[in-house]
Amino acid sequence: MICPFCHAEIADGSAFCTSCGSKIPAPRTVCPACGAAVEPGTAFCAHCGASLNGATGTATAGSASPGETVVDLARDAVMPKAAGPMPLSSSYQAQRQFQPGQAPATKKKMSGGKIAAIAAGVLVVAGLIGAGVGYTIDQQNKREAAEQAAQAAEDVANAQHEVAISVSGDGWDTDAGASRLPVHVVGAESTGLSVNEVQYVDSAGQGLRLRQGTYSLNVSASPIAADGTVFTVPSNTVSVSFTSSDVDERIDATSAGSFTLAPIAALDVTDDVISAAYDAALADTTDGAPDADALKDAAVKRRDDAAAKKAAEEQAAAEEAAREARHVVVASYELDLPEYWDGRVTVQVNGDDVYIYSKAYPDLEVCHIFVQDGPSEVMGDIGNACLGDVSLGGGKYATAWVTNWAYVIGEAYFRDSSDPDDYYTMSEAREIVDIQSGGAASYDKIVEDIDASGEPYSDDMLPLHNYLYHNVIEAIRAR
Repeated sequence: MICPFCHAEIADGSAFCTSCGSKIPAPRTVCPACGAAVEPGTAFCAHCGASLNGATGTATAGSASPGETVVDLARDAVMPKAAGPMPLSSSYQAQRQFQPGQAPATKKKMSGGKIAAIAAGVLVVAGLIGAGVGYTIDQQNKREAAEQAAQAAEDVANAQHEVAISVSGDGWDTDAGASRLPVHVVGAESTGLSVNEVQYVDSAGQGLRLRQGTYSLNVSASPIAADGTVFTVPSNTVSVSFTSSDVDERIDATSAGSFTLAPIAALDVTDDVISAAYDAALADTTDGAPDADALKDAAVKRRDDAAAKKAAEEQAAAEEAAREARHVVVASYELDLPEYWDGRVTVQVNGDDVYIYSKAYPDLEVCHIFVQDGPSEVMGDIGNACLGDVSLGGGKYATAWVTNWAYVIGEAYFRDSSDPDDYYTMSEAREIVDIQSGGAASYDKIVEDIDASGEPYSDDMLPLHNYLYHNVIEAIRAR
């Protein structure tokens, strides 16, 4: 017999197919004349009255051959025949020979029972074919569903999500033209693929695009604000981990931690800090990236402007300090020393006595001011003389005396003195002559004049008295 499911040939009476394992339906007992179902052991058909010849219920529809089932008959009825005539055996051909004058044999008419059996078989085969088609379609649907599920899972695993983090920085605004924050992302996606890259985040915390997984975030360099401000690089790490079945879901990781940027004072910004921030901005090639060169120029200008401002402030403070240092106040009078002496002289005050010395050479006195009753009656000489007197009222006068170092040192040079008290170095002589003359006289010129004239005198000795008179005597004011 033939398995109605896989059509393999199996032993008659088999309950299960040995090829596909399907359960074999029990054969029905039918009338050989009309094909109607009859009860096993019945002698006559209840439908047509035909004799069943003692059928036991194991016979099948129609005039089936031994071992042939209704399914076999039905299959033979519906299966297409092979193209062309089938070859006939020699005995069959002999039987087909006609004798002269003998009418051809008429074809035996198929009985109604066989027709019914064949029809029933057709229905069985059709049912089996339908069942097979349904099974195939069901399996195809299952495969498609599995493929769709696998594709959906792959889409979920490969979906890149927008991830928002918490960032802040005073003066950092990417909408105003600042560069974005370079965030170093290290971790692994849910698929196991490792990640080690830098992405850029705007001042709203947007810009990260990550697949579901677990990551550690840290800031790799400072951004640059539109005005050139750069920031300290936060040292903390923010951990982000998420899963999502929605490929379009936006991930809010603002609660995972925050990166806070603190502005660096312009004067504390180094070239290295600016360079690192510039390199990071230059590496940002995403849409809307700012002009890195313009931001670098702004950062340099901010730092340089601050340095220039500080220098100006320091200069102004130094000038103010110098003015204060130049302003000498004692009980009876006050005066402002010449600006040319700033940083080059020291002043000692003792009551109404004021002593002014060279700062570089403290043993060289520039001049000495004191208070006396009445004007000076002794004017001194070319080496040590009174500059003049200033009335302070009540018969008191401020008087200034000065050693003419241009003459004293020049005369010792002329005499070629070996006395230690007469000896001064060229540096000492140059400094004290320059201070006392306000730069109008030169000790080198005095030496040249002495060598040329052979006398201990030079016209460059005169400016000392003139400069000191105008800048000391005329500067004294009574209090």
